Amino acid sequence: MNLLPTLVLCICSTLSAQEIQVGDYFNNLGSLRNASTEWKATEFPLKLVLMYYNGNTTINGNRMSWLIEPEKDTGLPTDDVSLVVGQGRSWAAVKYDFTQPGSYTLTAFDREKNALASTVIRIKGPKRPEPGPVKPDPGPEEVVKQPEKVQMQPVETKAKPAPLTKKDILENAPEPVFVQSDIREELTEEEEETLVYESFYIAFGRSVKSGMLMGQNEKFKAVADGNYVEVLFSNTEGFTEMISVDVWLRPKGGTEYNEHVLDKTVKVPEGATQSNFHLTLRRRGRYKVSLFDEKDTWIGSGYVALY
Repeated sequence: MNLLPTLVLCICSTLSAQEIQVGDYFNNLGSLRNASTEWKATEFPLKLVLMYYNGNTTINGNRMSWLIEPEKDTGLPTDDVSLVVGQGRSWAAVKYDFTQPGSYTLTAFDREKNALASTVIRIKGPKRPEPGPVKPDPGPEEVVKQPEKVQMQPVETKAKPAPLTKKDILENAPEPVFVQSDIREELTEEEEETLVYESFYIAFGRSVKSGMLMGQNEKFKAVADGNYVEVLFSNTEGFTEMISVDVWLRPKGGTEYNEHVLDKTVKVPEGATQSNFHLTLRRRGRYKVSLFDEKDTWIGSGYVALY
């Protein structure tokens, strides 16, 4: 059996899953509104959302960057933007202000500066007015005052507005209401108030090789001897030397994380912004893995499940 065509097909499918789309609004579920490559602005700056999709695969790492390359005719320099990727997401988005019409090449890069995907958009709009010839000042003119004419204005009757439909309400709402992500729903009030490590990232997989998480997933099939899970975590500003790990279980069919699984301490190399440790998970359910620094400050939490 010839496996080459199948292999090529799989590679092409993986690559095609990575793409960039541009729209005018997005929510925290990764839903983009009015995606297009052609835009028309009545005025500038034009604020657009640059959205990178990684298919069904969670983005590995907590940082990305964008390169915005205008065509030469605009006279604008190339710009780059860095952003933090939300925990466990397969997409990343950034808002960007375009100040002139023209064509722009947009490229997304991972944290190692490897190009992920690229696209071109075109923006039409009013050009900057060119200065015209300066007319000589004719000097003051004699003004002859004319008697004012009183013009009767017709009385305008306001038509009764039509009732708003559900579509009108959604389209005209200044900030659309959307369902919060699973992870944000899990945070307690105390955790939300003490969010110090804002660029914290945590993910789960089968192993870590050369700083990269292999077999990354949020759900694993339970096996009789227990599941060996590698936990990768990072933070742009780094960590204290010792990290405390606290794991709680919400059993299958349960509604609360009420079963304590383990406490452990992880040593982080000095100056490191990324580290990892392993867990052995044995029971079906959803696990909450929380990290704390040496001052018992909550760093962040991640969630992994056995089914």
